[in-house]
Amino acid sequence: MKNKLLTLCLFVAFWGAASAQQELTPPKFNGADVEYFMRRLVGEFEKVAVERRIPAAGISPRVAVAFKVDSTGGVSEWRFRDNASEGRDRTDLPAASDATREAMTEAFSRLKGWMPAVDAEGCKTDYTLRLTLRLPVEKIVRKQDPDPLLFLGEDPGKSFYAWAYDRLRYDERFKNAGGVVHVRFYVEPDGKITIGDVAKSPDERLTKEVIRVIRNSRGKWTPRKVRGVPQRTAYELRMNFIPEGH
Repeated sequence: MKNKLLTLCLFVAFWGAASAQQELTPPKFNGADVEYFMRRLVGEFEKVAVERRIPAAGISPRVAVAFKVDSTGGVSEWRFRDNASEGRDRTDLPAASDATREAMTEAFSRLKGWMPAVDAEGCKTDYTLRLTLRLPVEKIVRKQDPDPLLFLGEDPGKSFYAWAYDRLRYDERFKNAGGVVHVRFYVEPDGKITIGDVAKSPDERLTKEVIRVIRNSRGKWTPRKVRGVPQRTAYELRMNFIPEGH
């Protein structure tokens, strides 16, 4: 009986144009339809992106992929589709970013459980899936930093530099001393400040002045939180000092 069924399947597979056009039942993922798999794939991508802390600018909002589920349920020929692809793989989408490709490939590798497509004769057969996915960029960013670091209740990028600039004492003591001072520091979970390292400075006196201002910002920071738990967070300040007359 098994040999007869195998012969029938082989006959159907090579039957020609009429056979190629007969209706197929698409592959199923863990017993569910392809739409369920797409939701799972996007969900896994979200997890990978959060784990790797991929910035929003590094995530492509839409991505197209293709792969084959063969007659045994195995998966192969995983690839990305874009406006440079050929044939049926071609889409109007630009190429996905490298970070998106790496994270999506990792997400895909985590999902197992395909059941092969079945043709009208009840024979398992190969089937190529071509999917276009919309990625939840904003949701991913919110999960990475659900409670962002704040200074005086605002985005530090907008508030901290202005606050620090107003408090710098760049007077006659620093005559002819100028250039960029770049200091890395940490906002601790309790809001205190720990100086990290000086990445760049033209003058030790300017370094000390910038560090003095940074230390005086303690108590004005709201630490970043993850799942409600305050986190130690790195931050950087760059100040450009221009001597009078230059």
